[in-house]
Formats: sequence, C-alpha cells, structure tokens
Amino acid sequence: MAVGWAWGSFAVPDDPSRSGESDIHTPGPVRLLLELTVFFGAVAALNFAGLRRAARRLLVIMVGYQVLAYDRIGWPVSR
Repeated sequence: MAVGWAWGSFAVPDDPSRSGESDIHTPGPVRLLLELTVFFGAVAALNFAGLRRAARRLLVIMVGYQVLAYDRIGWPVSR
C-alpha cells in the first residue's frame, strides 16, 4: 500500500502524463528513481521468490520499455 501511495502522490509538477497535477512536488530525478525502484523491485521480488524465468522475462520487458521510452525517461531528468 505504501508503494501505491508513493506512486500516486510523488509527482513532477507539470508532468503532461499526469494532467500536470501533483500532490507532493518531487524533482524529476527523484521521481525517476521511484519508478525504477518499483519496476525493477518487481523483478527482484520475482527472482527472490524463485520465479527466475518470470524475473528474466520481466527484466527484458522493463529494459526494452526504458529504451523505447527514452523521451519519457529523459523528461523527468531535465526537471
């Protein structure tokens, strides 16, 4: 629940993907770190649960997403 709360509350002001609103104004690099922690934390959780094949697949998907969404990734870093 805490992760869901943080995901929804910590946002970069004027983020076009979030209608420009934020509950807790957060610098872009901090928000990007939160996103990466959540996404790659899921990979780690699958790995520690013994679901290594699923963890590897999710890792490939997440890395692919990060590469394809380079403009979305670059936006928070510039804020």
